[in-house]
Amino acid sequence: MATTTPQPSNAPLFLNRNGRIWTNFDLDLSANHSYSIDNTPVLTSTALGVTITSSNLRQVGTLNSLDVSGDTILGDFAYFNSTYNRLGLGTEEPSASIDIIDNNVQITIGSPAINLASIGTASNHDLAITTDNIARITVRNSGEIDIGDPNSKTAVVNINGTLNVTSIVTDSRIDRTSPLQFQATNNSSIYGLGLTWIGTGATRQFIMHSGPDRIWSTESIDIADGKSYYIEGRPVLSSSALGSGVTNSNLTSVGTLNGLTVSGHTSLIGDLSVSGTISVPHIVFDDGANSLTYTSTGFKTNSFISIDGANGPLLYGDNNSIEIGSNVNTRKPVKVFGPLSVNINNPDPTLSFSVAGDVNIGNKRFTNGTGAPESGIYELGDICWNTSPQKDSYIGWVCVVAGTPGQWLGFGQIANQ
Repeated sequence: MATTTPQPSNAPLFLNRNGRIWTNFDLDLSANHSYSIDNTPVLTSTALGVTITSSNLRQVGTLNSLDVSGDTILGDFAYFNSTYNRLGLGTEEPSASIDIIDNNVQITIGSPAINLASIGTASNHDLAITTDNIARITVRNSGEIDIGDPNSKTAVVNINGTLNVTSIVTDSRIDRTSPLQFQATNNSSIYGLGLTWIGTGATRQFIMHSGPDRIWSTESIDIADGKSYYIEGRPVLSSSALGSGVTNSNLTSVGTLNGLTVSGHTSLIGDLSVSGTISVPHIVFDDGANSLTYTSTGFKTNSFISIDGANGPLLYGDNNSIEIGSNVNTRKPVKVFGPLSVNINNPDPTLSFSVAGDVNIGNKRFTNGTGAPESGIYELGDICWNTSPQKDSYIGWVCVVAGTPGQWLGFGQIANQ
């Protein structure tokens, strides 16, 4: 009987499995190379390809405990029957202690009779016993039993006893002790060379292509759970996370982020909804012509600034003027709580209103001086307050004839005691 040399349990495998190329080792590219699909880069050591536009990145903590009493349904998939103490996965009516329906295959685990345990398929399908996600023993629905993977042919059967068989059929193979090489010659190159699987439908390929140099596959590449894609010795993609060295992407959709830290310029296109706090040194609103910068100390604009309420403008300011209220609703009250001053840097806090200069109240001008004005244009009823009142003098003067400066008469004679 022919025998084969046992292979190490960690021997590298690279094979076609269920329509895709499978390996039990990390797939590591050299620096400055990328994983591609149809000649389009999809992953480098630092970035996802520009065509990668969607993801479901997310992270879930670990549950400390989960207690359920009675019949239980989880995700319309797992059904716990407390009456018969049975668990159904993919079926509401489990026929054994554990009943699993997957891809229309019914898998049962239980004890159909006293002193008998049963593990197998209740439907008319094959049963595979696997390790490392590789079928080691396959029981066909026809009754045939396959040991080992038909492609890798790495099975080793150790029998510590007697093997009784009717007949034995063997398939010779060559055990490799060196890497598989594709050598360029004067008349041919390495491009177009690689692995090809023919049969069971379309031809499957894992081929070297040029422009740029890359390994091209017609099938999906599937690696074992717990393994990652590597570039220059650094993991760039696992089943649940991007590598720490991947810092660039063109993702347009992500899951719910636990936190977000941005260093440098940030552009937001569309609406922004924030339920927490945004910490930035400044925010710039710019429509291409006008800009508004908000910092912790105030606002700055290159044009004008306007604050509007539901019923019209509240505050407006530009290089020429500052306006409070609306000129179309002059009856809207403006309230100031606290002392108010105009053109005074250090107003007297005991005064409610202070003005440095003339004022106009009711279309009447109020000015001041040591005597009636001798220059300037004044209207009838304007008043000049005396800044140096003395006995037998007047509190002030009133304009009785408009002009330049007009005619003035004293009022409020100061008594001589």
